[in-house]
Amino acid sequence: ASRQKEVGIKLDMGRFGGSLSAYTTSKPSGYVVGDRFAIAGEQRNRGLELALFGEPLAGVRVLGGATLTDAKLRHTANGADDGNDAIGTPGLQSNLGVEWTLAAVKGLSLDARVVHTSSQYADAANTMELPSWMRFDVGARYVVDVGAQLLTLRARVDNLTNRSYWASAGGYPGSGYLVLGAPRSISLSASLDF
Repeated sequence: ASRQKEVGIKLDMGRFGGSLSAYTTSKPSGYVVGDRFAIAGEQRNRGLELALFGEPLAGVRVLGGATLTDAKLRHTANGADDGNDAIGTPGLQSNLGVEWTLAAVKGLSLDARVVHTSSQYADAANTMELPSWMRFDVGARYVVDVGAQLLTLRARVDNLTNRSYWASAGGYPGSGYLVLGAPRSISLSASLDF
């Protein structure tokens, strides 16, 4: 069974706010032992989470955060991987998004986001490491009155620079997998409020 302890604080001052928390989590780890899957060990995560939001200028909204995680393997099969970093758990994950409502063009908002993930291991022995990566996304939203309804048009480009990267690793010792980051993707959508 998993166990978790968490303590934190939250501050909301209307236009600005954020939260900070510290946590520790322990959960069983699965391993392939011989020709069968078994629970053999534990993954212990300790970390800090920071989230911030605000409107530093009229029409400009910011939302971001960061998570620092120290994820270690304990009580592994024959102690072979004790003290190693857990598979697929980066030490740092962070993101920052900004949305700007243009006063000059009624109904138009632009946004941008940067996402960063530090390196992570793809195996319990910590011999295969995925490099860190950063991705940039941009978008626009236009809201217009159509009779008595509001029409919202959206355009979005994720992975603007079309960077190739391994998004994450997962699995358990002896049977893992990698997740390839999505290439540049463009999406257009429209919605009508009734």
